[in-house]
Amino acid sequence: MTSRLILPKHGDDFSRLVGAPGGGQRIDTTVHGLYRQHVRIRFPMVTIDSDTLDCAFTVPFDDNTEANEAEITLYNLSYNTTNQLTYGSSVTIEAGYGEDLGVIFSGTLSDKKIQDDDTDRVITIRAMDGAGLAVCEVDVEYTEGNTAQAILYDLCTRLGFPIAFWAPVRDCVYDRSVHVDGSLMDAVEKYAGICGVSAYVCKGLLYVREFSNSGGDTVPLSVDTGLLTAEEYEKEQKNGDFTDTTRGWKLEMLLNHRIQTGTRIDLTSRRANGSYYVKEGEHRYDGGEMRTTVTAVER
Repeated sequence: MTSRLILPKHGDDFSRLVGAPGGGQRIDTTVHGLYRQHVRIRFPMVTIDSDTLDCAFTVPFDDNTEANEAEITLYNLSYNTTNQLTYGSSVTIEAGYGEDLGVIFSGTLSDKKIQDDDTDRVITIRAMDGAGLAVCEVDVEYTEGNTAQAILYDLCTRLGFPIAFWAPVRDCVYDRSVHVDGSLMDAVEKYAGICGVSAYVCKGLLYVREFSNSGGDTVPLSVDTGLLTAEEYEKEQKNGDFTDTTRGWKLEMLLNHRIQTGTRIDLTSRRANGSYYVKEGEHRYDGGEMRTTVTAVER
């Protein structure tokens, strides 16, 4: 059943800079753009469409196995519709321009709050992504002679997700027993770093690989295709006996549903030109502007 709406949207919001993000076409910078911003939020018994109802969202994504939490704000749903948004029910967010929509979030409803704000009735929903795993502890002893890759593989199997891609790039042999205890997700992240890769879950499958080996979409990004800002990024991290320096860019762009962890961005700007890979980021919509921000790193 599609939701019955109480009030229409407050005016018609159009993208100010929308052409075809990700498609390589030039952005139209006229006031109304070529295509309207469009959002659909689907629940089992309810579909919210931004053409007829005000809504907003924040959707984070990253390169680890810890659950991300999306926040969705809905306005002026009927009481009957609100009651159909139940804990544990599925939540899917599609966003884009016109009918060019893509799924940017899929998870389960974990919290719902309702409050009256002046003339609006505001429903705030939190949802845990399908990649997420409840906090899980591990306490295991690995005997002398084990390798970092062997330990990582065992830890990954304990996560409970099918392993879709397994491609560590380095290894080491331990000449003593290794005791791993505490958070399972922290342990996976630690040994993935030692093995020179990231371990993350995408759409219910576990990937252990370098970003440059992701095989995902390639998105051309420039001021003509949605780039708004670019800021240099550098981070040094100790991973066991290895010290890794990660360089890249923090980028803000018009929302692009094709971008997720591992997406390759072919960046063209005054300050940088080259291929970078999405490490983490966020899709957001405030009812007026739709943006994607990412940290994109070198190979």
